[in-house]
Amino acid sequence: MKDPIPKFGGRTIPGTVLVIILPLLLLASGAAWYFASDGGGYREVDKLASVKCLGCLGLDPVVPGFSEFWTAYPEDHLHGGEEVPHPDIVIDTLDDDRYDLLILFFWTQGCVPCAEQWEEMVDRSIAAGPENGGHEGDRYEHVRIISNDAAEETGLYHTYTPTGKETGVPMTTFLFRDAEGKILWWSHYGKMEIGDLEEMIESILDYIKADRLKHDYDEISSSDS
Repeated sequence: MKDPIPKFGGRTIPGTVLVIILPLLLLASGAAWYFASDGGGYREVDKLASVKCLGCLGLDPVVPGFSEFWTAYPEDHLHGGEEVPHPDIVIDTLDDDRYDLLILFFWTQGCVPCAEQWEEMVDRSIAAGPENGGHEGDRYEHVRIISNDAAEETGLYHTYTPTGKETGVPMTTFLFRDAEGKILWWSHYGKMEIGDLEEMIESILDYIKADRLKHDYDEISSSDS
């Protein structure tokens, strides 16, 4: 016995008509979603697909561990050797006497390693607040943290990708000035273990203090001679 033909409003709908109607209904519902969100629905999907979640689906970080801080783009970067166009928010922060170190934390929606790293940072009082709009905690003085959605078109994320060729989150970027005023930076792709993060922060803060002391000593020595 054949399956009963679907009915609508008490009337039997032939199968051939359903073949035509159903795709049209799906198309209409998709269009309604698109226009109801002012096109935002598809843009959200594009945003989420634009940056890989490192640690999700077996994706591993593509950049090796720390070797040195950079003043320009590193040699293996797409723009290797070129000057970094630091955005105003970075320059303004590092020119502010309240801050010695700026940490940029990049994440995207649905990135589990991003959420895990941020949660660990909050648990250690390194950071505070939610991922979206998060900031520094009260663990370290003179450290500012800005949490950024890497899928947003701000240009901040792409300025500091360590290769300029791949994209991925989480990404943690460290920026500070040396005693001569040069901006040094380094970016880490993939989830950063909390112990490594703490060690990096403390090492940078110790370096800044030592560098300033050496700079002051050299100036005093040169003025005495």
